[in-house]
Amino acid sequence: MVITSAVLWIIVFSVLRPVDYVSAQTTSNGTSVTFTGTTESTPDALPGHSMHQAVVVLPARHDDDMWVGTVSWVSSKPVELRLLYDYNFNLHPDVHHGIPPITQFQLGKVGDVAIALIKPTNVITTGGQYYAGTEPFVAKEVALHNIQGIPFTATYAVDAAAKPITK
Repeated sequence: MVITSAVLWIIVFSVLRPVDYVSAQTTSNGTSVTFTGTTESTPDALPGHSMHQAVVVLPARHDDDMWVGTVSWVSSKPVELRLLYDYNFNLHPDVHHGIPPITQFQLGKVGDVAIALIKPTNVITTGGQYYAGTEPFVAKEVALHNIQGIPFTATYAVDAAAKPITK
């Protein structure tokens, strides 16, 4: 029996993250995944961010590929979409340009990662209080996140592909 990288990824990912449905396939451009899950947040694992809450939806890529896709969710509290990117530590911006938010979390390379927190339009419905969103993304890691540290429960659906970076 031959185990492809996509099947191995499903096995590892389903052990790490309780999901209701996972589908993956290997394509000529990488791995494609589609799944749903429901889980509770935990303290953010990024160094210096343990006071925040997070649910990692797609784990950090430790290769030259990027996750490209869409995530939809409903959550019990407001959340941001947290995206991580490799940061070019050889760049030394001047004071006028500034440095984007970064942290020390090496994604298989020497250097830091840049952090994007995208605050979607969280909808509070009149039939109850819950928050929902759908966002496209391109990132090394994808997570739902609460910067105020408020624990939350989220149900999400992801359709994504690991695609190589065009050089």
